[in-house]
Amino acid sequence: MEQMNNLSRCRSLYEMYGAAMIHEKFPEYEDRIAVGFAGEGSDCFGYDDYISTDHDYSIGFVMWLTGKDYAVIGDKLQEAYRSLIRSVTGEEDSINLFVDDRRGAMRIGDFYSNILGYDIVKDGIGSRMWLTVTEDKLATATNGVIFRDDMGNFTRIREALLDYYPENIWRIKLAEQLYHFSQNVQSNYARMMARCDYVAANICVSQGLKSAMSMIYLLNRQYAPYYKWMRRGMEDLTILKESKELLDEIAVLGCQKQAWEGRRYNPYEINHDDAVVVIFEKLAVCILQELNRQEIVKGDNPFLDIYSKEIFADLARNMQ
Repeated sequence: MEQMNNLSRCRSLYEMYGAAMIHEKFPEYEDRIAVGFAGEGSDCFGYDDYISTDHDYSIGFVMWLTGKDYAVIGDKLQEAYRSLIRSVTGEEDSINLFVDDRRGAMRIGDFYSNILGYDIVKDGIGSRMWLTVTEDKLATATNGVIFRDDMGNFTRIREALLDYYPENIWRIKLAEQLYHFSQNVQSNYARMMARCDYVAANICVSQGLKSAMSMIYLLNRQYAPYYKWMRRGMEDLTILKESKELLDEIAVLGCQKQAWEGRRYNPYEINHDDAVVVIFEKLAVCILQELNRQEIVKGDNPFLDIYSKEIFADLARNMQ
């Protein structure tokens, strides 16, 4: 089935009708209104397909205003936008209430604070924001495409976020994911399988997959999107692209119960009869090679928790 791309449709909507509407009805503000398609929704990432249309999905675009400009024309601009959508679609009830607050006219500050849960216009970008705002929110706040921004107010904030984490924050996040990966799939998975606790073992696998993907995004210096789009987003990454196949292999493996039958648990021994263990170790080697290549760590032991401790220790020394 042919893949749909709402971002392209929304760009065409703006170029064919939206730009003219703004020019004709708000000429004094035309060069003060930033326009684009960004924010919540798989279509803002360009990940949408026919399944995406079952919820929170409609054609439209966003017009970002300063607080002062919004106070003057915000309501009128929103009504003009809604009339445009209705006229283009030919349906009186074409406004999708689920996404109505994500499209149309809005304050620049509201766009970022609604997504980040942080008043970036008032409080600026600092360590508190970097440490408290989750990565998927940062991905959502910086996705999509900007069609026009003459004043650059919206784009300046966007570019500051796209400059990515400060080095020390980035290393903290990387060390955290190295720890979670190692704890889940290099330690606890084997314990759970040896105890025949297959529910907990599957949780370890799931969390290990998520940590692996988080590390891959971090090593690419790209914000990871919401979990359901992490694997899809890896198609656009260049570093550790070979890891996609390993992740896919793990995801479709069945329970490895037979690999643990009659086996005595040994925390210092890798069970090479368990395919999940084997593939996760291959993945750990790939990640370690990249860590070495980027000169983040030096080592050849694929037990990744070692390097989590090293990174945290280096950060502590640099803070003294």
